[in-house]
Amino acid sequence: MEEKTGEEIFFEYVPVFKTWYNVILLYMFQIMIFILLIAFFWLISSIAWHGAVSVQLITSVVLVFFYIYLANNTEKIRKKYLEKYGKLAAQKFWYHYQSYTVPIICVVFCFPLLLKTDYFLPVIIKLPNHLITKSLFPIYIALPLGIIIISIGLLMRRPSGGYGMDVDDYLYMIYPEKSKLITNGIYRYIRNPQYVCRGVIAIGFGVIANNISAIAVGLIHFLSYCAIIPAEDRELFRRFGKDFEIYQKKVPAIFPKYGNWKKFARSVFVGEKRES
Repeated sequence: MEEKTGEEIFFEYVPVFKTWYNVILLYMFQIMIFILLIAFFWLISSIAWHGAVSVQLITSVVLVFFYIYLANNTEKIRKKYLEKYGKLAAQKFWYHYQSYTVPIICVVFCFPLLLKTDYFLPVIIKLPNHLITKSLFPIYIALPLGIIIISIGLLMRRPSGGYGMDVDDYLYMIYPEKSKLITNGIYRYIRNPQYVCRGVIAIGFGVIANNISAIAVGLIHFLSYCAIIPAEDRELFRRFGKDFEIYQKKVPAIFPKYGNWKKFARSVFVGEKRES
């Protein structure tokens, strides 16, 4: 029997996504939040030279504390939702948490790209004149360099080791007994490739934007993921026990071991066959 994909498992427990008009309504709601937040970020960034960095830092800190709270209170949250909502526990959890946090994460992820200060396209945000908002490189350096960094991040974003929509949307916070410890593919070399790739892409956006402020904003996004990892590790240890402890000792969180850099690079640029 063919194993279900992450998307199929997610749709099974969050059936609202099976109906096209529900999907449209949900995405419209998230797009509305995204637009409102981007407008707020634009306003703050236009007022003060440190506005972009400040609003990114504050929002990222709030998100970090939120996800640390989830990781530290997983069992309590799971029990509450299963008792109250039964079979729809995962769907209600998605409504109450993911439907709001996803557009916020998208804002802090894309924000560096909006801070560009030159190029052939109109300036999106008129940044106050300051050292950290001035262009760093000529366009023929910043643009290709940023594209290369983003491309590396996108290559790391490819499905690997069993990561899918079910994991990405925290389905197994509600059903931990159905989850599997992912150790294949790129997960052989680092434990958090999805966090690394998003951080790398955000920094690439900052390089394309071509100013210190934008690069700092991208770096803040990357560091926010790093801050979440210890709390998530504790939750994974509670879930998988000794298996995760062994894996944690063997595989670094963010950067591969020195001797594995070539294998890691091959996994990123060439990819690996999925293991059953």
